[in-house]
Amino acid sequence: MEGGPQSHEPPSWLGRTLMAVGISGAAFAALCCVAPFLVAGLVTAVGLGFLLNDALLMGLLVVFTGVAALGYYVLRRQKCA
Repeated sequence: MEGGPQSHEPPSWLGRTLMAVGISGAAFAALCCVAPFLVAGLVTAVGLGFLLNDALLMGLLVVFTGVAALGYYVLRRQKCA
């Protein structure tokens, strides 16, 4: 069968978006771990004070790093194909 409009390729913006979300989330989690006094006022004012728990921040750091790696994989796969 000749090609149709159906494609299993992810959209072109998906890789860049995943990398941007992953890198910014990982940077925020790392900043909260390293220097919580810089972010404590802002985070508490917004009502997200529970995020200052170190165990939660390490989990967020791992998740966002994984999201960035997934975005990099999608982006490289699109460029190579």
